Amino acid sequence: MRDSVDFLKVEGLGNDFVLVDARGAVDWRQEVARLAVLAPELCERRRGVGADGVLIVTPGEGDAIAAMIVVNHDGSRPEMCGNGLRCVALYVSPGLRAPFVVHTDGGRRRCMVEAVSPDGRSGSVTVGMGAAIDGGLWAPDGGERHVFRVMSMGNPHAVAFVGADEDPEALARLLGPIVEVDPRFPLRTNVEFARVEGPQQITLWVWERGVGITDACGTGACATVAAARLAGLMDAESPISVDLPGGSLTISLTADEVVMQGPARVAFAGRW
Repeated sequence: MRDSVDFLKVEGLGNDFVLVDARGAVDWRQEVARLAVLAPELCERRRGVGADGVLIVTPGEGDAIAAMIVVNHDGSRPEMCGNGLRCVALYVSPGLRAPFVVHTDGGRRRCMVEAVSPDGRSGSVTVGMGAAIDGGLWAPDGGERHVFRVMSMGNPHAVAFVGADEDPEALARLLGPIVEVDPRFPLRTNVEFARVEGPQQITLWVWERGVGITDACGTGACATVAAARLAGLMDAESPISVDLPGGSLTISLTADEVVMQGPARVAFAGRW
């Protein structure tokens, strides 16, 4: 049973993950390496558990009660995952009703879990996602007419705003895989196509680096709202509803950081 994996299947707005708690492992770093190799099999939707990626809970350091390591279904390791972090926060938070810190490869993130169901399997999670870093505007070579704003939420994003007559889903499916691997991004990038629907509403489709189209992307929603404010497309001082295929996230900008609020849920437990 050397390659068995005990897991929870978790999801945030349909962005789904295999969550593995490695805090009790003899060598959690070795466990992370093992799971990175197994991730493509674990995440395969017809012959495995099925997921966008693997969330590995490891011991926290300093004031962090735990740490989160993310492995995409292709075995790559992104710096951050907003929907995954909400799921990890729900998992590590039983009995906690005050804000707490989870460490990620993208830095420390302060989390607060509220509205927890009686069985503890779902809740609403608010996360301080850190500052959005503006990398400026960029236009791809090759005739692509969309201009992207390069953003970082601890992980890379390229955000394009589309017109009322354009389909952000079709653009994400068509251009996402091309922009992801553009030489402008040596570590590849997440790609967002967004349409502003009103003063406090955005429709968003994301081509996620190492994954493809996902039902939701928390860091992508944060990067998009920050980019919209920089572009003068909306007043992001007020909470913004970002509508993704899997549901809506509420994103707010403070003077220091982007704040994300959304659901997290444990679907089932199992052994692979």
